[in-house]
Amino acid sequence: MKRNVSVRSKTPSSELPSLAVSLLAAALAITCSAGTLGPARPAAAVSASGAQAPTAAAPPSSAPAPVASAEPPSADAGVAKPSGLAVSRFAAALGALARRERTTHVRIAWLGDSHTAADYLTHAVRRPLQERFGNGGPGFVQLGVEPYRHALLKVGREGKWRREPSSPAGSMKQLDGIFGLGGQRAVPESADARASVELLGKASQGKTRFSLMYRAAAADRLLMTIRGTTQRETAGPKSGRSVGALRHHDIEADAPATLDLGVSAGAPEVFGVLIESSTPGVVLDTLGINGARAATPLAWNDAEWRAALADRDPALVVVAYGTNEAASTLEGTRYQKSLEELVARIRGAAPGADCLLVGPPDMATPSGESAPRAIEFDQIAKATAARVGCAYFSALSAMGGEGSFARWAKEKPPLAARDGVHLGPSGYERLGAALAEQLLATASPAP
Repeated sequence: MKRNVSVRSKTPSSELPSLAVSLLAAALAITCSAGTLGPARPAAAVSASGAQAPTAAAPPSSAPAPVASAEPPSADAGVAKPSGLAVSRFAAALGALARRERTTHVRIAWLGDSHTAADYLTHAVRRPLQERFGNGGPGFVQLGVEPYRHALLKVGREGKWRREPSSPAGSMKQLDGIFGLGGQRAVPESADARASVELLGKASQGKTRFSLMYRAAAADRLLMTIRGTTQRETAGPKSGRSVGALRHHDIEADAPATLDLGVSAGAPEVFGVLIESSTPGVVLDTLGINGARAATPLAWNDAEWRAALADRDPALVVVAYGTNEAASTLEGTRYQKSLEELVARIRGAAPGADCLLVGPPDMATPSGESAPRAIEFDQIAKATAARVGCAYFSALSAMGGEGSFARWAKEKPPLAARDGVHLGPSGYERLGAALAEQLLATASPAP
């Protein structure tokens, strides 16, 4: 897999600047192209209604950042005990899974920006849930697109592929708007175009089911092969099952396994692959796009995206945007409106799922202070979650509140990156562990 690639998200000229991420092979550090954040103004959070709300006082820089609670701890209380989140239907599904009363996976669909796309934060949530309730497999995996990372596998690409849309983080309609579950598709442009997915370690349990998602014209053909075996399937315009305008073609193998994908005719469009265990467990679909905003999925074809999400039948949908909005000049009311519209679209596709909004982490100005808009947009997301009836996890508060980014950056090894926006792998691990603890407390409440 080619890893030393730095890609800067491009946006149409009508779009506001957005953030991108680079995956570096050596340190797997995450960097940003947001530029310099503006100077800090008086540290008062602004709610969605425009009223000012007090912010927690920053602890001394030598103190470790508290991360166990989604709410700001009081000055003398230390780290608050996890109290769980209001995700009762998701918790009930986990309980049924634990009691072996459920024979299907409990799925989480996690939409977000580069904090999500790198799969450090999401895997820190995925891992303890799978350890407790069963490993349902890696879930959604993008194919033919670079850079791309998934914690449970290695993705390879050969030949020439074209990503559509070329600027997937945009918030205006592009092409026909049909981009599958993950908001992107890959189109082969050379005869030697190939893609592969290699499962690492215990990425799944039992047998592994690969479900390729694609769109094919009459002459288009894809060849799916399980490496090292005689198993192969030809995927064409009428094979498999249909989900909206897309086809799903399945192949099953013993775990661990490597799927090789080749193009035997034409130029079919590839929308990724779903990888799950044959035995029921937890599956977390990482659906992040570098530079994305809450308005990004709203630009996709509504009916087709709803069909793709409904087919996954998630028990929980996580919406984690706000960093790119806060780093731009976007008005908070537009961020609020996008969140509300996205939640409404999600509920139309998955009415039985709980929803969880995750606010943006802290960001730092060049002087090391918290970026005021990060505080503001955290409060907007929190107010919006309460208004639309979703649970809320404040990443900023979980980091330790105002000034926490600078403190995390001083840790050894650093928990936050030098760009003032992204966290390091260890930082995402710590933040994800805090959220996982909240979810586990909900699923297994204390007596």
